[in-house]
Amino acid sequence: MRTITINEDGLKTKDIEIVGSKVRAVILEGSQLLVANYGGVYLLPGGSIDKGESKEEAIVRELREETGIKYSLKELEELFTLKYYQKQYPLRHDTTKNRLSITHFYLANYKGINQYNLNRTAKEVRDGFDLRLVNINDIDSLIQEVPSNHNPRKPFLIEN
Repeated sequence: MRTITINEDGLKTKDIEIVGSKVRAVILEGSQLLVANYGGVYLLPGGSIDKGESKEEAIVRELREETGIKYSLKELEELFTLKYYQKQYPLRHDTTKNRLSITHFYLANYKGINQYNLNRTAKEVRDGFDLRLVNINDIDSLIQEVPSNHNPRKPFLIEN
């Protein structure tokens, strides 16, 4: 599988204070892409890999929780892995740390959203987590509609 590395600040392994591992899905229906608005930032559906969980288990779980739809591994194609070195990544409580974010991306066809089978966290509900299909050509304008001061992590999340 192909790995893409972004390390604009030239961080070394010894500089990294935290490592985060995630999965994300590029879910398409024709020329439309499923995106999540979470805390004022647009992301692809997915999330963190839990301790003891494989990336394959994580993507299936995350899609079931966020869309209410069960995807099998046969329906998901692994695209690539992104290793993103982030200098002074903003954390809660006004702190920053050098972070390595490792995200595994998958491709899938849109199967819908089952509102009755969602399993979102209390934080996702509180922060207005929402999914919607958008035209791929409208992605740039979608990113610009979120105020830059709404989420201090926005510059990192947009690139990731």
